[in-house]
Amino acid sequence: MKDLIYQKRSINELLTASINYLRGEDPKLIIFQAPTGSGKTIILAETISKIVKELSGEKELVFVWISVNYLHEQSKNSLEKHFENERLIDCININEIQNNQIEQNQIVFVNWESLNKEGISLFMSDNEKDWNLSKVIDNTKEEGRIIVLIIDESHRAAKTSKSKEIIDLIGPSLTFEVSATPKEGITNDHRVIVKLNEVVAEGMIKQEIQINSGLGKIQTNEDIVRAALKKREELKNYYQNLGCNINPLLLIQIPRKKSTDVRNPEDKIIETLQKEVITLENKKLAIWLAEKDKKQNLDYLEKNDSEVDVLIFKEAIAQGWDCPRASILLLQREWNLDNYVFNVQTLGRIMRMPEQKHYEKYPALNIGYVYTASDNFSIVEDLAGDYVSKDQMIRDNTIYRNIYLPSESIRRKREQQRLSSEFKICLFNAAEELKINQNKINIGKFDFKKAVGIEGDITEIDKSQEVEFKKQGSIFKDREEICAEYTIFIKSLTHPFTGGSRPTEIIKSSMRSFFKKEFDIGNEDQIATIVLNPINKGEFKELIELAKNKYASLPEKEDTINKNVDWQIPEVTSIFESYDYIKNIKKSILKPYFVKKNIQGKQMWSKPERLFIEELEKTDNDVLWWFKNGDKESKYFGVAYKKEDNHYYGFYPDFIIKTKKDILVIEVKDDNDFKNENLLKLNAGKEYQKKYNGNEKLYFAIVSPLDYFNFFKSLKNQELEKFRSIYEENLIRNTQSRKVASEKQTERLPEDQELFDLYDEELSKGIINLNDKKLENEILKIDLQNAETIINNLKQSLYNQTKSRPTEATTDIDIPLPFNICILGEVTNEDTIRAKLRDYFAKFGIKTIDWNIEFFNNTKLRNSDVLNKLKKGQSKFTLIITGQIFHHAGKGNQSANILTELSKPKYIDHIVGCSPKELLTIDNILEKLDSYLLSLNKIQ
Repeated sequence: MKDLIYQKRSINELLTASINYLRGEDPKLIIFQAPTGSGKTIILAETISKIVKELSGEKELVFVWISVNYLHEQSKNSLEKHFENERLIDCININEIQNNQIEQNQIVFVNWESLNKEGISLFMSDNEKDWNLSKVIDNTKEEGRIIVLIIDESHRAAKTSKSKEIIDLIGPSLTFEVSATPKEGITNDHRVIVKLNEVVAEGMIKQEIQINSGLGKIQTNEDIVRAALKKREELKNYYQNLGCNINPLLLIQIPRKKSTDVRNPEDKIIETLQKEVITLENKKLAIWLAEKDKKQNLDYLEKNDSEVDVLIFKEAIAQGWDCPRASILLLQREWNLDNYVFNVQTLGRIMRMPEQKHYEKYPALNIGYVYTASDNFSIVEDLAGDYVSKDQMIRDNTIYRNIYLPSESIRRKREQQRLSSEFKICLFNAAEELKINQNKINIGKFDFKKAVGIEGDITEIDKSQEVEFKKQGSIFKDREEICAEYTIFIKSLTHPFTGGSRPTEIIKSSMRSFFKKEFDIGNEDQIATIVLNPINKGEFKELIELAKNKYASLPEKEDTINKNVDWQIPEVTSIFESYDYIKNIKKSILKPYFVKKNIQGKQMWSKPERLFIEELEKTDNDVLWWFKNGDKESKYFGVAYKKEDNHYYGFYPDFIIKTKKDILVIEVKDDNDFKNENLLKLNAGKEYQKKYNGNEKLYFAIVSPLDYFNFFKSLKNQELEKFRSIYEENLIRNTQSRKVASEKQTERLPEDQELFDLYDEELSKGIINLNDKKLENEILKIDLQNAETIINNLKQSLYNQTKSRPTEATTDIDIPLPFNICILGEVTNEDTIRAKLRDYFAKFGIKTIDWNIEFFNNTKLRNSDVLNKLKKGQSKFTLIITGQIFHHAGKGNQSANILTELSKPKYIDHIVGCSPKELLTIDNILEKLDSYLLSLNKIQ
């Protein structure tokens, strides 16, 4: 069995809950919810084995396993194979029951349909063997055996009144309801859930399902069939390129025959497949229909190297069939709400991975494909939002040419702060070292008491007070209190391990195993009493602490870096329900362009990213396309870097831009985002640029909105080698300044302490990577006083990096309110200017309602009488600032030069923000505002 984290967790959680419930008296229900392909049967088999072993000598158990269709036979075969080396558990069919009772550790497999069909008669009426299930159940219970009921695919099995009646007749002490899609509203005592993303992460099932992928122009149903066959051939070629002997299977689901049909539905599809040389005669086609004479070429169908390319079916394989090579589903039947759950089970047939791993070189193999002409495609909630997509962003191959861009992704191993099943061995070793045995531990009975005050009086009820009691008594603690206290005691010893209740349960489970091994005690009530006995408590505390130290000393597995030297822009990116379509995006290599939404429905792209995309869309033809990168998945472009915890992490730059000559890798940050990890990302990106050996020039940079004007100017002029990122310089300045300032601090913030661990070396790299000797010397000469000044200036004056802005006595400046600014001409970016001005005025304590800015570009200047709105005594504006003006004369202005006109005394104050030939930037505006406001206050 593949070693899977989620399977171990589920087994431990099911085992812990089951043992607790089976030691109680009341019947309990556990719901086990896990996606198709997660290995539910194996998880249950291992849980049953552990339950039997854990309660051996304490309780006699029998199991009844009920499944739908013929899944009970498949489950029986799977469990027999799983248990073949243990010979602890006996798997039998219902007709193999002997002596009118179920023997200890037997699992009886029952077909649910037969129970529902025969119903109570199967229980109450004697058969040819002179027994009925009612007698079998009664006899089994009279022998003192406890019945555990497993209902597989419970969403279909346990919903009828007849089914509930049968369950009541069985009368299990513990019931497991198992399903990928359990019915809502079921009252249960415990629920164990395996999440879809856990199973995907382990490579057990595909990363997603795409519907009608690559479907071009279609006119007939045969076109859809051919598209599905084309996809199958594509996947087959990928497997061959990998050297895998896997023949991907196309499943075709056909509808039932209607009275109006001239011929059988399968005949039509068989005729279509014959045109593609896929026939029953050449063994490339198999049929699995309900009729006995409609089952052909099914031998070895599930084998990865089977010669069968296509399987036609109706409903026979919708539940319980396991063929991991099945990759494509063609729906030739009508789907409706009556088979709502059935739909997702059918999709489950193409979710499994044939080798229980994902293929990084060919991501298309990690996807399941559905083709359908239906517009009534409904999927249950557990898949619809996160797994099945109806839209895709598709790479525009009319302009895309393969690029050389090696990518790295990280595979993380177990971390020591998360407790695992290895702790049990550490506990056993610690017990042997401390000699925790019957000579050292008192396992005799101990009565736990708690003090009780008697006859206490409260005479002044309106005052807080300590109540005094006339007498003191005591009572015995009951088993629930002792067990609760034991759990609290164990929980208090779980530090520093994380993971919610998991560390507590692992330690308790390990303690049970130890007690069973050393003292032959399996009852947790008794274990709690022995551990909490004051004579023993210190010994067990020392035992657990030593086991924790041993666990922490276990050799830690290293992270691995997976390299994909032939990474390309993904051909298809799936779009789920939580996405918004963004109009007017022309240069994205993926079309159409969508943005994900969060749970509140807000689009999940940062303002700097949105502004950057807006600027990209304005670029000339030298920019061929851009790609907005994703993160965490190997299908996206990544660069590995190491943090101070000695683990590798993946850095996924935001944008890849392709020009006619170059490749640009760009990360976008907010102006004041100076987190330590950004220095590591900067160095990783610069190192990647240095090592890059492709035919084209590659540039890497981290930019913020402050850089956009210069960056896109350099891009337009094809002078990227001259571009210098203001953000990168500020990041280095800030980091060096924090390092210098914190050297003098006796107590450092955690992020500052990092600078003295890994970041000293990284900081040196970052300074060198700037490739600016003058700036390098400036940064290296930063002393304590300069450091504190730089930190404060960067926090307060991020919008003006190139000049020293007036900062003294700014709070003493009087600004007339309301303060309204009129901008005439073209600017770099209106949103950026508005955002920076909001911060600017906030420092003077001016609220947003007390200032405003309006923009009049050249088009508005030509078509509106703006100047009449700017006259003294008539204007709502306080100040005019001019930018790039194409046409100096405007409507209502007979003068040839608008700047000359504005200088006349009839207009409000006017500032020339920049040359009429240049775009007005936020730096221009802030510099002019500072001068204007200072001069205004000097006049006053």
